[in-house]
Amino acid sequence: MTTDIPIKYINATTNTDFEVVVFTKNFSTNTPKTYYAAWQVLRGQTSVQFVYPVTMSVGATYKSGGQLITAGPFPAKLGSTWEITQESATDTAVLKQKSGVPANPNNTIVIKNVPPAAWSGRMFDVGVYKEGRLLVIQPDVHIGNQIDFMLQPKLFFGVVRNMKVGETFTSLEITSSLTEFDLSNFPNGIEVILNEKPGGGQYSFSGQSMD
Repeated sequence: MTTDIPIKYINATTNTDFEVVVFTKNFSTNTPKTYYAAWQVLRGQTSVQFVYPVTMSVGATYKSGGQLITAGPFPAKLGSTWEITQESATDTAVLKQKSGVPANPNNTIVIKNVPPAAWSGRMFDVGVYKEGRLLVIQPDVHIGNQIDFMLQPKLFFGVVRNMKVGETFTSLEITSSLTEFDLSNFPNGIEVILNEKPGGGQYSFSGQSMD
């Protein structure tokens, strides 16, 4: 994907008592467990437009003294390698791109939790962001470990209730009518339509080009 993809969501049902969550996943097979993040939550709108951008950023979060502290997000490119360092427990963690290294295979973004020399270190939650919102996440990356984020231009749409932007989840069972769209098939944009199936109570998503 080399250009931003416009997306238009249309609620063609008569109901608004639900939300639609839009998310993707880390397609790397090197992750021990798949976590999902609610990148967009569409709340009963009849129609809304947004963009899935080419640009992205990476960030790391941790708790210290009861406060949530964030390193980043910083602009990132596919295939880049990043390192998190924290010299002492009282120092602020630093997330920095590693220079002078070749691009990673499959455009994978690699983030490493570098072991500190002077103390035991800590775990970090690391993620990739688009439009300033969390897109994919891997919690609790241990000292000395790394996470490989492999993104594909695919988005999932699902009907949910009581979900917020940025909320993370591990089970797809909380969604219904879950549908995957490959954005590479819609280079000029995609129109996603939610319809109610005959008999009521069940929904289905369909996609068509915005040509």
